[in-house]
Amino acid sequence: MNWLRFGNPELLHLLWLVPPLIFLLLFGLRQKQRALRQFHTGVDPGHLQRHKIQAGLLLLSYLFVVLAMARPQWGAKSEAVAERLDVMLALDVSTSMLAEDDKSVRRLAHAKEMMLSLLDALEGDRIGLLYFAESSFVVCPLTSDTGTLREFLAAVTADTLVHSGTRIGNAIEIATERLISDQKDTGIASDFGGQKVLILFTDGEDHGGDAVAAAKAATGEGVYIYCIGIGDPIRAVPIPLQSGVATEATPYKRDTSGQLVLTALDETHLQEIAKEGNGNYHHATAGITELATDLARLEKQKFRIRADGEYQDRFQLFVAGALVLLICEVLHFTLWSRRSQR
Repeated sequence: MNWLRFGNPELLHLLWLVPPLIFLLLFGLRQKQRALRQFHTGVDPGHLQRHKIQAGLLLLSYLFVVLAMARPQWGAKSEAVAERLDVMLALDVSTSMLAEDDKSVRRLAHAKEMMLSLLDALEGDRIGLLYFAESSFVVCPLTSDTGTLREFLAAVTADTLVHSGTRIGNAIEIATERLISDQKDTGIASDFGGQKVLILFTDGEDHGGDAVAAAKAATGEGVYIYCIGIGDPIRAVPIPLQSGVATEATPYKRDTSGQLVLTALDETHLQEIAKEGNGNYHHATAGITELATDLARLEKQKFRIRADGEYQDRFQLFVAGALVLLICEVLHFTLWSRRSQR
């Protein structure tokens, strides 16, 4: 009975007195009936019936008083129905995101700029944040608090990027699992759920090889995947080493043979992922306009917010019921007394 609860449920133990009271009342009435028949003749049958009515009214009033003291509560506010998307933003934090494709702007800074703009467009939706490279981890679960998300994004700087590899497939798997689990929030009705969306901000470099298969599996769970390409797909650029590692002689990353490591945006790979994920691919230079248009086309799913904690005390009804029963008992006794005197 999720719709009913008691503020003082321990007082309901007083209801155990009801059976003994019923037994005592019936026993008393039977003894009185025997005594009247033994010492009086022509006993009015209605006399004992009136006593039964009085006893019943008093017993019911006791029941109502106990229930009132237990503070019954119900009448929760009707469940609010709203619409929203559940969006997981996935940011590539591998060292290739340190590369500068144009105007000395790092890929990381460009991706963060886009994500911050997108937060404004997704106002009212639930948004989560995931970082990925050779491994993936959710830094913020689905939330409507965009302020917290902005703080997490601000904390990611070039000095924090230490991961050299990238596994996009793992990021898709982790994001999908979290999108599904976060929808099982206790405040959301289980028969509704927001549309699940994953947006990858990455240069497309992938050392896992299972991203397309992971995207196809995610669509089976109802997840839409969009890819935002960060970088230049034509011109490959070197990857700057982090401060403290770079030197004047070797400012860029090199492989084990001493060759300069170059990185370029892999648009083809990201387009394949987006296609299998029932989404679209967009280049970061287009801004968020096209992406926001795509998200607006998705049918936002309705969800219900349970009104747990909005129960209201209803003991007044039981107090009123007890008073009505007592008044009826008094009136019954008064009318019976007057009739007896005639």
